[in-house]
Amino acid sequence: MSHQQVQVFILHLGQQQSIGPDDLRVMWATACESMDIAVSRRPPSQGQHANGRPCFGLWAGRQFHRVPAEKRMRRLLEARGFQFTLTHTAL
Repeated sequence: MSHQQVQVFILHLGQQQSIGPDDLRVMWATACESMDIAVSRRPPSQGQHANGRPCFGLWAGRQFHRVPAEKRMRRLLEARGFQFTLTHTAL
């Protein structure tokens, strides 16, 4: 990841759902309309609210436009039948 990229969303998929890193990267780049992106995967949480749902970080560069990218990403995920939550992180 570039040192100029920041994590802008956390994506949780529904139980028993997953996505490969290359596929997610393509979807996120499409949503951002930029190749200045990255994705990361976190292991399922082990705490009190552990539910085993896959968790991914979505990263973007400085030219990132949050609202249109979020709308496009939500449409892409919905079109593929994912159940998900997409949570903003502080910039």
